[in-house]
Amino acid sequence: MTDDGTKITLRMGYDEIQAMEAFIEEHDFGTRSDLIRAAIKEFISPKGADGSPMEESGIFIRFSEVQLEALANLVKLGVCIDEEEFVRKCVMDVLISPETLKESAEKALKTAQMSAALK
Repeated sequence: MTDDGTKITLRMGYDEIQAMEAFIEEHDFGTRSDLIRAAIKEFISPKGADGSPMEESGIFIRFSEVQLEALANLVKLGVCIDEEEFVRKCVMDVLISPETLKESAEKALKTAQMSAALK
């Protein structure tokens, strides 16, 4: 006997059903169930800072409740935009030294100046 999965009931309005049917037809998606399953998978999949799906090669870090609360407090204090941005910046600060950043900024400025001089 094969497992057909768990059946669920979903109530939707007429406009939502019409929009779903139009999407299925335009994108040759298959059935309503196929679309709903794909939408749920997309909705709960990890996203990057730009909202695009993260690659499977990403790193997931587990923090304790105290650490998570500390990160949330940094956001509330305006130290960072969000917790992920803060962690990402901390890692980048270790990977890219202040000297490297300074050198890059100097090179970028020189390149911009040379480009402006040629115009």
